[in-house]
Amino acid sequence: MKKTMKAVAALMLMTAVVFTAGCNKPEDEPNNDETVTVTVTTITPSDITTKTAVCGAEVVVSEGVTLEELGVCWGFQENPTASEEHLSTAQWNEPFTCKLTELKPNTVYHVRAYAKKGSDYYYGADKKFTTEEQPSGNGTYNGHDYIDLGLPSGTLWATCNVYAETPEGLGSYFAWGETTTKADYDWSTYKYCNGSENTLTKYCNDANYGYNGYSDELVILQPEDDAATANWGTGWRMPTIEEWEELKNNTTSMWTTQNDVYGRLFTSENGNSIFLPATHTFLYGQYWGGGYWSSSLFWHPDCGNRLSFGSGAVGTGGEPRYAGLSVRPVRSIE
Repeated sequence: MKKTMKAVAALMLMTAVVFTAGCNKPEDEPNNDETVTVTVTTITPSDITTKTAVCGAEVVVSEGVTLEELGVCWGFQENPTASEEHLSTAQWNEPFTCKLTELKPNTVYHVRAYAKKGSDYYYGADKKFTTEEQPSGNGTYNGHDYIDLGLPSGTLWATCNVYAETPEGLGSYFAWGETTTKADYDWSTYKYCNGSENTLTKYCNDANYGYNGYSDELVILQPEDDAATANWGTGWRMPTIEEWEELKNNTTSMWTTQNDVYGRLFTSENGNSIFLPATHTFLYGQYWGGGYWSSSLFWHPDCGNRLSFGSGAVGTGGEPRYAGLSVRPVRSIE
């Protein structure tokens, strides 16, 4: 009888162990295994702007413990979890910092650091921050005026071209990726090639166009090759092709004159407008239409993306990089 009772007790104990091992801990419930210590610290958010914030995480674990993930999660409510917006790294044994982007201006966010071990999540304290308000209106930066067109991205557009003194001033022409003007615009004078369109030495994501098979992954002009940044200073840059498309799609434009100069007037819903003079792009040894560079590489790398227009239409597309086009700077408010 005693042997039977001992056997039953042993069976019950084994069953309890099996059931205990098979349970999953809720995300916010602390781990009950006394041999595992995971202490997560949420780094206080910093460098907060209208759309970005720098956040981070640190973790200390007991000897022999390894983790799969260290990261931060964020949201609009207190105590966000890793099932929401998050960024992480597998390099958990050193502090992790990251930049949250595409945040909403003047909005309260909550952020927490977290660490993952198997199916268990460990969280740091909830930290709250508020993004800055979006500046509005027109203004001046580095001595150059800009217009707020109320565009979805918040991009601010300069009122003048590089080297122009007035909105209707044509300014100067630049090859794509060059920051100074010159007398001749062709492949033989272009900075980033060895004399032809298939000997590119920078901004070449297709080896068929590269000098001796050269290629890189650069598809947006770096600051040192951006005519707006180089001539107007940090804070100004050339627009991306997406920003030209945004301007085109979120304004109405009309062919008109300003102080006897032909061009297109782009007017937004907030009533503000910018005038782009028909700058008569220099290409193939002659002047034609109106063309403005973007900072974006075209799908085949011997061309850059640009906006062009005439009296009847506005469009985007590619232009040989050696061509002389105008530059209308923009600036971003973060």
